[in-house]
Amino acid sequence: MRGFWVHGVASVGERAVARLRRERPDWRFTDGAPPAGARYSVLVAGRPDEALLSASPALRTLVVPFAGIPAQTAERLADRPGIAVRTLHHTAGPTAELALGLVLAAARALVPADRAMRDGDWTPRFVPPEPTMVLAGHTATVVGYGEVGRRVARGLAALDLRVNAIRAGARGTSGDGVALIHPPRRLPELLRRSRVVVLAVPLSARTTGLIGANELALLPDPAVLVNVARAAVVDESALYQRLLTGKLAAGLDVWWSEASGDGPRTGIAASRFPFHELPNVVLSPHRGGAFSLPEVQRARLTELTRVLDELSVHSGE
Repeated sequence: MRGFWVHGVASVGERAVARLRRERPDWRFTDGAPPAGARYSVLVAGRPDEALLSASPALRTLVVPFAGIPAQTAERLADRPGIAVRTLHHTAGPTAELALGLVLAAARALVPADRAMRDGDWTPRFVPPEPTMVLAGHTATVVGYGEVGRRVARGLAALDLRVNAIRAGARGTSGDGVALIHPPRRLPELLRRSRVVVLAVPLSARTTGLIGANELALLPDPAVLVNVARAAVVDESALYQRLLTGKLAAGLDVWWSEASGDGPRTGIAASRFPFHELPNVVLSPHRGGAFSLPEVQRARLTELTRVLDELSVHSGE
């Protein structure tokens, strides 16, 4: 029997299965329900059920084929300390690109200006929609300084913003040549002087509701809030109420209610509040990772192959 056994590769697409079978003929690949006598050491799944996690006594690593660990997966792994988790960060670049696009679109009121131009209305040139702002020379804070956050910080610095970042493991303030990195306790202070705030932090018990009414009230007027993390990082009602003042602009790629890949794609309200009626919000349907683009799919397979190669070496296979 081939020694290095991976279960679940089909979750990233049939092309991935075909390519891995071709390029790694000495490995064993299975998919679907766990086979009898399962001895896979690696499981590729974002939201594995109990059967997948329990079927193989040899399971040592769960590879989540995207960034972040879903809450239900984290809960199921809580009493399984013998299973390590690896995530794939192939969408970090595309997500950072969208975050920067949302910053610029929200700050310069591109959506209402575009709508006006389609009707032959040049008013936004002479009476800027509220809020409209210049970014250069101001301060930005990136909350979550991982693969996405670091890329966002570089883009903001290139726009001549002074960049701060919040990193969970930071004990004090330090710099990396792009941003000043701070511990989470400094967040309120940083919000008070941030024209731009980008949320790129993983969702966890600690970050759920991280940005609520109190935090939003600290932001200066005007300011931009962009969320490419998870919707639950921000209090839904508090954000809507703050946006009603017209002093805050927002770019949102994540929502409190989202369409699933195997369900209906229309008629799905993203929130219980009518964010879509507000001119100072740029709405994006959770497409930061650009998952459906062929080049992103290729990048995911390349990253998955790299991780599996590493795991196979460590397993001795």
